[in-house]
Amino acid sequence: MAFTLERPVDEVDDQAVVNWRDYAACKSCSPELFFPAGTTGAAFDEIVAAKAVCAVCPVQTACLRFALVTNQAYGIWGGTTEADRVLMKRLSRRPAALSA
Repeated sequence: MAFTLERPVDEVDDQAVVNWRDYAACKSCSPELFFPAGTTGAAFDEIVAAKAVCAVCPVQTACLRFALVTNQAYGIWGGTTEADRVLMKRLSRRPAALSA
């Protein structure tokens, strides 16, 4: 799974951070869906369901950017798990020569 961001992770428009939530597909969902306890069994099913909501969300990129900038350590944000975001941040800090 490849992830790309249009801007560096540390750059974000404060107004955009506030307003994106008004348009989130998850706005009417139970927050518990996006914070599963674990990664296997029923929790895995919740992760899949949460990511499905994110997949059709018009503000998925803004949500993901928010999670990265604010270091959200738990939950599904912008269609990513905690592990996805850790990897994304690690890869975004690699020197360009190493990623070529």
